[in-house]
Amino acid sequence: MNDETKETPRQDWSAVTSVGSEAEATFIVGFLEGHGIPTRIVDKSFSQNPVPAEEGLAAVEVAVPTERLEEAAAALAKREEAFSSATEGEATLMTDEGPAEIDPTETGSN
Repeated sequence: MNDETKETPRQDWSAVTSVGSEAEATFIVGFLEGHGIPTRIVDKSFSQNPVPAEEGLAAVEVAVPTERLEEAAAALAKREEAFSSATEGEATLMTDEGPAEIDPTETGSN
């Protein structure tokens, strides 16, 4: 072993969710990092033409430090619940914290 090589403590990472694309994973990363949770995208997708991506071969995982897995899963579950319970068609804006009321008659002034 080289004297210049130093062992650093390894941080264990665990997948908190799996999605179909890197773009979708990027949204989740932004949400979790906005809550102070470090994240990584682990692209496990496999592409071989002419196999379509919908066949389950396109898996992109969002991983968080294992010690923060429960916190990340709870934040994602709360977000999903807020989105699921939102009434479609109402004048609302969906945010990471859930629906926010907006006035559709109000126009922005520039």
